[in-house]
Amino acid sequence: MEEKRNIEEIILNGTEDELAELRIWLFKESVRLENQESALSEQYEGLYRDEMAFKERMDAAEKKLETATRKLNNEKALFDQRLRILNNGFDQLNSDKKKLESEFIRLEREKAYQREDEYDAVDMLFRGVNSPLTLKKRYKDLMKMFHPDNVSGDSYMVQLINEEYRVRCSHYDMSM
Repeated sequence: MEEKRNIEEIILNGTEDELAELRIWLFKESVRLENQESALSEQYEGLYRDEMAFKERMDAAEKKLETATRKLNNEKALFDQRLRILNNGFDQLNSDKKKLESEFIRLEREKAYQREDEYDAVDMLFRGVNSPLTLKKRYKDLMKMFHPDNVSGDSYMVQLINEEYRVRCSHYDMSM
């Protein structure tokens, strides 16, 4: 404030030397202020450029993040889908395994019943045999009927008949 009065007093009542000195000072002050304004303007422009570059980097980072998030979500959805498929497959395999196990048990029971029926049938074929001679005759007749070369032949039945014949031969102490 005091400086302002001094300047006003020099302008109104000052000598030519004081006025020239004031002009020089005003010129220097004007140059200093212009330089300071120019420096501030350059600083402002630099800050503005930095701000724009920062915004561009932030935008690029946000786009990258969005892309990565989308990719992660897609991969997660794909993983979940594959996991569901695998779980369904394992469930189906377990179900099929249980079915196969129950079917295997059922077939084993059926085989056991079938074997019993076959042995009963073979036993029936040799029923009434009470001597080694009748055993040989019955065996020859059965072989003629069930031999695989015959039209109604059955190799499995021949095996069963041979087993039964061996067992019965051992009862009569005869060699085959």
